[in-house]
Amino acid sequence: MSRFAYYADFVLMPAMILVLLVLGSPTLAGVLFGAAAWTLAEYAAHRVLFHRPPLFKAAHDEHHARPCGRTGVSSLHSFAIFVGLALLLPADVLAGFALGYLAYITAHHAVHHWRIGPRHPLYGLKLRHAMHHHGVEANFGVVTTLWDRVFGTYLPRR
Repeated sequence: MSRFAYYADFVLMPAMILVLLVLGSPTLAGVLFGAAAWTLAEYAAHRVLFHRPPLFKAAHDEHHARPCGRTGVSSLHSFAIFVGLALLLPADVLAGFALGYLAYITAHHAVHHWRIGPRHPLYGLKLRHAMHHHGVEANFGVVTTLWDRVFGTYLPRR
């Protein structure tokens, strides 16, 4: 994937969140609900879409084979999905959902591309996600372990 297709979400998502919050009628409850809903969507997409249907699984297997590569859903595809969601969700809920997505892509990028040592706040997340990358069908959540715990797919770090 090109650098642009990989990194554009880091610009598009904050801009979209800002537009949604400025032009919408945001409530804290709506934003928090959207962010919480994102965590479930992240878990479901990773566990079901990225590990089962052949079309998505093949692309995700590429990510597992080259975790430090620029692989994943391109920014243009994710932005198109969010534009479609704008037809269904209130602006504040969508802003929270996009904020959750931004947290996810940032954390996921960090664990694969940054040097994270034992004293770094993301070290536990990096270890937990590394277990997933080493053939363990567990730890599908990146930002939170909540849904892995709820659905019995949480595996504590070794």
